[in-house]
Amino acid sequence: MQKIMLFLSSIILSSTLWGQGINFEEITPDEAVAKAKAENKFVFVDVYTDWCGPCRLMDAQIFPLKAIGDYFNPRFVSVKVNAEKGDSGPVFAKKFGIKAYPTFVILDGEGELIHLFAGGVLDLRFIDKVDASFDPAQAFGALKKRYDAGDRDKKLVACYLEALQNTHTTDVTKLVEEFYETLKDEDKIFKEGFFIFDSYAPLGSEKEAFLTENLETFREEIGRQKVDSVLKMKYVIYFSKILQGYDRQATKEKIEEAGNKAASLHLLNADILPVYQAASVAKMTESGQEALFELINTTAPKLVDLDKNLFLYFVIPAFKKTWNETQTAELLQLVTDESTKGYIQRSITPR
Repeated sequence: MQKIMLFLSSIILSSTLWGQGINFEEITPDEAVAKAKAENKFVFVDVYTDWCGPCRLMDAQIFPLKAIGDYFNPRFVSVKVNAEKGDSGPVFAKKFGIKAYPTFVILDGEGELIHLFAGGVLDLRFIDKVDASFDPAQAFGALKKRYDAGDRDKKLVACYLEALQNTHTTDVTKLVEEFYETLKDEDKIFKEGFFIFDSYAPLGSEKEAFLTENLETFREEIGRQKVDSVLKMKYVIYFSKILQGYDRQATKEKIEEAGNKAASLHLLNADILPVYQAASVAKMTESGQEALFELINTTAPKLVDLDKNLFLYFVIPAFKKTWNETQTAELLQLVTDESTKGYIQRSITPR
């Protein structure tokens, strides 16, 4: 799910937002800690590599923003370290078990870990991700200390496992499964544990079945918007795998069954799902492509950009051998995000 959303994270920002962004200092992490202690600040470390695409996007689109600079510069001594080069970068990455890039590390003036998370956020929500450092219920460092000390309150364990998942330093699947197995059914529906049903409950799994069977309770406890959004994305992922040719077990009957199940849930903002279903059937049966083209042209203007762009990202390459150049160009014109349009164009251009 996070990989899919990466393609649509980029936003168009007004030039008035650009100005003095983050002031990255050319000092080592150890020097940054000493300076932060002297200035009563924290340390923000951007751990990157030369080959990391999302790292470059953060450099180009987020770090230079005035709003980002206004948040970071009064609070942090900020440094960048290359995880694969230099004297301090590889040592720093090894110390914190960093395996994904970019990874962002927040330390206090003593060099103690406060928070750590991996993955770029290509809008101002990046501030929220960093601000979690100051919330004991979200900060990885604080959660790890309590967990390592033996605290096994279910909310604490859930928060710790989600934070650990977001570090990408280790595969937490086994830990999540072990934790889930300790919960009775009546204890599985709580806000802090909902990430399990988001990240570890693919369509057709036991966890997804539990989520669907207890949908109204989840909506009441978690919030309908969030729950419906998670379920909607599960169906998007299911249909997108068919469009990409990854689901070899798909049949027309199974696709229709999934579509009927989705419809029965009355998910919010799910108008795109029947179009995914039609596209999946057309892809699997190798028929109905012209009718699908007309359906897309009729439906697309009614969809929000996020849904429309993601759908076209999957569907245009899926039918590149079926639709003619004029049809493909017409559908490309419906894509409102230039980055997504670029990905699509590269995927359909012969090499």
